[in-house]
Amino acid sequence: MPLPLEEQVALILKGDPGEKPKFWEAVLRKLVTLLPRADRDALACISGQFAVAARDPSWREVIGKSGLLSFLLDTVPVYYDGVFQGSHPLNKQALRVIANACVDNDENRKVVVASGKLTNMLKMFLSEDHLLPFAVITMLNVCVDYSSAQLQVSNAALSKVLIDLISGERLRACEAHLTQIMTVLELLTNHESEFKICYPRTPAALLTLAINNENRLSSPLDREIFLSICTSALSYLVNRGLQVFFIQNKNFRLLQEAFLQSYIRFETAGEDVEEEAKERLKQVQHGFVTLFADITDVEGFGDVYGIDSEEVGTLVGWLELEKFPQLQNAACLALGNLGRSDESTKKLLPRVGEGVVKILGRSVPGKVRQGERPSLQLTHAALGFAKNLAIPAANKPVLGEMLLKSGTLAGLWEGFGNSQPSMMFAAVSLGRLLLVGCRENVRLVCKPVSIASDEKDENGLASAESSSQGETATYRTNLDLLYRSATGSPNEDPTKLEAARAVVSAVCRVLSQGPEVLGSSGELEEFYKTHSDIIAGSFTTMLTQAKWPSVRSDAITVLALMASQHPEGSNMALKVVEDTAAEEEVLKAIVKAATGDDEMVGKFLGTGDNRVEEIEEEKQGKNDEEKETKEVTELVQGLELEPQQADAQAQKQPERMVKVDRENALVLMAMLLGMFKDQMSPARRRLVEAVLERGGELVVKDREGTSQV
Repeated sequence: MPLPLEEQVALILKGDPGEKPKFWEAVLRKLVTLLPRADRDALACISGQFAVAARDPSWREVIGKSGLLSFLLDTVPVYYDGVFQGSHPLNKQALRVIANACVDNDENRKVVVASGKLTNMLKMFLSEDHLLPFAVITMLNVCVDYSSAQLQVSNAALSKVLIDLISGERLRACEAHLTQIMTVLELLTNHESEFKICYPRTPAALLTLAINNENRLSSPLDREIFLSICTSALSYLVNRGLQVFFIQNKNFRLLQEAFLQSYIRFETAGEDVEEEAKERLKQVQHGFVTLFADITDVEGFGDVYGIDSEEVGTLVGWLELEKFPQLQNAACLALGNLGRSDESTKKLLPRVGEGVVKILGRSVPGKVRQGERPSLQLTHAALGFAKNLAIPAANKPVLGEMLLKSGTLAGLWEGFGNSQPSMMFAAVSLGRLLLVGCRENVRLVCKPVSIASDEKDENGLASAESSSQGETATYRTNLDLLYRSATGSPNEDPTKLEAARAVVSAVCRVLSQGPEVLGSSGELEEFYKTHSDIIAGSFTTMLTQAKWPSVRSDAITVLALMASQHPEGSNMALKVVEDTAAEEEVLKAIVKAATGDDEMVGKFLGTGDNRVEEIEEEKQGKNDEEKETKEVTELVQGLELEPQQADAQAQKQPERMVKVDRENALVLMAMLLGMFKDQMSPARRRLVEAVLERGGELVVKDREGTSQV
C-alpha cells in the first residue's frame, strides 16, 4: 500500500537537490501529477512542508522547475461553491511557498508573473487580517529586483490597497509589516505609470502616518520604521504632479513636521547607534533637503504659502537652528525659491538677513573651530539665498552693511580662493550682485585698506597668507582682494570672469557716474591709478572671451561710459585700450564691434611693407592728417552718438546688440581720438580714424534701415 502523500513528501524532502538537481526535479514533477488527487487539507499540509524546504536555495530551483509553483498558483485562493474561503489553511501555506521560493530567484518570479494570478490573489489575501502578513511578504519577495513584477503590481493599483490599509481601521493588522509595505511602495515608484495610478493623496497619507500615529498603533514607531515611511513618501513626492496636488491641498506642514521629527524624535545622544543607522538617517535627511528645494520651486507655491504664512515662518525659524544644519540647508533652498521677486525678497530680508549672515560668518575659515563650521553644502545654499536677497536695489545697502562692512564676504573670498572653487565662484557672484548699481557698497570695496593678516578694521579682512611662500599678501582694497583671490582659484576661468564682471560691470559702471561716488576727483584718480592693473585685466578678460557675447557687450558699454563722462574715466579707458597685456586682442574686439572687421587692427598696426601699402591704398592718397581727423570728427559729431545701454529684451536680439555694440565702440573711439590724438602714434591714429569712418557709415545705414521700417 503506497504511503500517504504527506509521508512521501517528508521522505523526498530529506534528499539534497544540490547534489542531483535533475533527479529531484523529476521526483517532484511526478509528485505534482499526484497532487490533484489530494484533498485541500492534505495539500495544505504538503504546502507547509515545501514552504519550509523553500528556505533552502537548492529546493527553490527544483520547486519552480518541477511545476509545483505553478500548481499552487492555480490552487489558491480556495473557493467552495464560488465563495472565497479565506480561513482555509491552504491559502496561508501556498503563500508561504510562493514567498520563500521567490527569494533571490528570478526564474520563480518569472513563473509567478507569467501566471497572471499574482495581483488578484494578493487583493484577496490582503483583505484577510490573518493572511495579510503573508501576502505582504509574498508581494515584497516577488517584486524585489524584478521590474515586471513591480509593474504588474502597480498596474493593478495595489498601492491604493496598501494606502487604504495604513490609513484606515486595519492599520494594526499590518503594523508588524510596515517596513515591508513601505519597501513595496518605494519599489513601485520605479515606474512612471505608478504616479498616475496611485492616490494623489499617497504622500500625505504616508507622512501623516509617520508623524501622527498616537492611539493608532500598539507601540510608537521605531527609528527604522519611521525612516522607511519617510523614504516611501519622498519617493512619491519626486513626481511633479503629486507635488502640485500636495501643495494645493496645503500638506506642506506635514513635510516640515516629518523632517523636524527626523532630528528630534529619536535622540541619539548617549545611544550606541550603529554607523549604518546613522548613515541611513543622513540619507533620508538629505532626501528631505532635496525635496524642499524641488517642491518650493513648484509654480504657484508662493500663491498657496505667502511670505507671511505660518509655514514660511517655520522655514525662517530653521535658519537659526545651528544644531540641525540640514534644516538650515532646507530653509535656505526653500526661502531662496520664494525670494525670486523684488517684492518677496524685500519682505524677507528683515526676517532672514541675520540668520543667513550668521551662517556665512561661521563659514569663514578660521572664524570657528573646524567641527563647528557649517558644511560646504549649507554654505553654498546660504550663498545662493543671499544672492537672491541681493538683487533688489533696496536690499543692497542693508546686505552690504552685513556682509561687506563686517568683513564676512571678504573673509570668504580670502578663505575659499585657493581651496574651494565652487564656493569661491558663489561668493564672488554674491559680491558682484551687491555692487551692481549700489554706490554705498562700491565705496566699501574701494576704500583703501592695508592691514596684517590677523587684523581687522571696519572694512573687514584685507590680506591673506600666501599658500606657496608663507608670506602675507596685503591688498589695497577689498575689491583688490576679490579680484586677486578669484584669479588664483583652481577653477579660474568662470570665477575669474565673474570677478571681472564685478570690477567692470559693477564697480567701473558706478564710478563712471562721477568722482563724487568716492568723494572727489583726486580720490577717483588715485583709485584708478592703484587699481589700473586689475581694471585692465578685468576688461581684457571680458573682451577677449568668446562664450558670452553679452559679457563682451557690457565691457564695451562701460568703456564708453567711462570715456565719455569725466577725465579720470577717459584716462582709465585709454590705459585699458593701450596698456593691457593683450592689447591687440582688446583692440580687435573693440574694432570688430565698431566695424565688423577683425583684420583692421593687423592692417594698421602690423609690420612690413604690405602694411604700408595697404594703408596708402586705404587712404587713396589723402596725406593731410589734420584734414582727415576733422572730416572724421564732423562725421561722428553729425551722428550724435551717445553710450547705449541695452535692456534685457535687447540682449535677446543679436541684430539689435550688434548695433548697440557698434555705437558704444564708436563713442569710445571718438572720445579717445578727441582727447588723446596728440598722444597717439600715427598708425594708431589712422586706425582710430578708419574705424570711426567705417563704423560711422554703418551707423548711417543702420539708421536709414530703421527709418524705412
